Amino acid sequence: MLLFVHGKRFMAEYISPYILLSEYTCKCGCGLPPSFDDGIPDIYEEFFDDFSVIRGAWGKPITISSGYRCPTYNASIGGSLMSAHCFGLALDLDVLPAEVQNLDELIEDIAPHLRRGKYTVSGSFLHIDCGHEIYPRPKRSFVEGYRFYG
Repeated sequence: MLLFVHGKRFMAEYISPYILLSEYTCKCGCGLPPSFDDGIPDIYEEFFDDFSVIRGAWGKPITISSGYRCPTYNASIGGSLMSAHCFGLALDLDVLPAEVQNLDELIEDIAPHLRRGKYTVSGSFLHIDCGHEIYPRPKRSFVEGYRFYG
């Protein structure tokens, strides 16, 4: 299977130049968000482009531990009822504990519009999403540039 993003062709191994399909799809095995049935909508392409710029500036691989989560899987792991992951508009980025702050600052410089969460207690990862693009807003926190830390 081939995917087309901005007219560029990618093997199905990747959903975007730096995002593996296996990293992005729901871990329960159900696949991609239903909105992908007719191709990748623009909002996703813009989000994936933001990640590509971040990854390029970072200069080394960033493991994505979670992308899209169907509501059933999201609930099974204790995710928020209206998580941006359920819309396919979030990525959890695994990095070494010593790198969390540096990547957080890089993202702030490159894409301050992204909602971002920094987690160092329950692991060392950063959550990024473009949930502020979802209308109607599922929660008050779904605003551009929102920050949360756990």
